[in-house]
Amino acid sequence: MRFILIVLLNIVFCSYSFAEMRHDHHKHHHKHKVSRHSMHHKMINAQKPYPKLNLKMEKDKMDGYNLNIKVSNFTFAPENVNGKNQDNQGHAHIYINGNKIRQYSPFFHLSGKLLKNGKNIIRVTLNANDHSVFAINMKKIEAIIHIKK
Repeated sequence: MRFILIVLLNIVFCSYSFAEMRHDHHKHHHKHKVSRHSMHHKMINAQKPYPKLNLKMEKDKMDGYNLNIKVSNFTFAPENVNGKNQDNQGHAHIYINGNKIRQYSPFFHLSGKLLKNGKNIIRVTLNANDHSVFAINMKKIEAIIHIKK
């Protein structure tokens, strides 16, 4: 039952994620610096036991790839996004060649349309409810995968 709830939440929030990804931050003037590879979010210290993050990417038989964001000591909590921070709870940010997508569950289908020909960099961070990046000793909790299309 919990898996079905996670899948349904992922479907609902996915449409918002793609709209955010299509938004071109380079066309607007922001007070903070915009990098090609990430938006700058403040860091927040993770609590012990520290979250662990690993990525598993598998080629999808129909299109693109399936990404499994494997975590321990971290809880995906889409119902609390933009709310008060909780210890080791929140969501992930997936950066595809620098373009951000919010992710509210461990499973994400990476469509081939999101990839460019050649080398692609997929970076995932664990984020608190206020979008701060979780860190351990000021080092972001993140994982990176390189794939070729």
